[in-house]
Amino acid sequence: MKTCNNCLRSNPDDFNHCRYCGADIRYAEPVKRPFWKRVPAWVLVLLMVGGLIGIWFLLVGSFLAITTIEGVASMVLLILGAIGFGVVPLRAPDGDNNVFRAIGLAFFALMGASLDQTGNTLYNKPVEYFLCPAGTGLDREEIISNPLPGTTYVTQDFTCWDKSTGKPVMTLNPFKILGIRFVEYFILGYILLGLRFVFWRIKNNS
Repeated sequence: MKTCNNCLRSNPDDFNHCRYCGADIRYAEPVKRPFWKRVPAWVLVLLMVGGLIGIWFLLVGSFLAITTIEGVASMVLLILGAIGFGVVPLRAPDGDNNVFRAIGLAFFALMGASLDQTGNTLYNKPVEYFLCPAGTGLDREEIISNPLPGTTYVTQDFTCWDKSTGKPVMTLNPFKILGIRFVEYFILGYILLGLRFVFWRIKNNS
């Protein structure tokens, strides 16, 4: 395609005069069309459909990974917490801004309690210690149900098992587990704030 220097409109390469204004375009330099304008429409449609399907699989896969695989939600929240509390990238401590600090800690703890339902080996040890009777161990499994077409419910089943007989002793109350998880993430938030302060002091001293 040739672009007319007079009206800046595009013309076919074999035109000597602009079909819009009649200006001489014999010596106008051909303008290369952008890549996306050279791609056929059906290819663009396939790419868009494939992209939407990929996004759907990514969302569903992320949901299943967070709700079924232990440690996935813990790692994601740890990374988000390190960013949110200014550890990575390192930011200067907030000083005496206690109100925003309390709001940030409470929000982080609520997110941890609501999203990290599976926990991990470390986070589930306090659950076992405080809620399971002596001589029992904690085991977790997810229960996936599809009550209606297009809906998926995932619930966590935390059960204390007798270590000697291997029989289930009791199923734990999920609200008690949420309470312990809230405290765990509240403490984790304070640890991240402490690391931020220590790293900032080391950076300034060096």
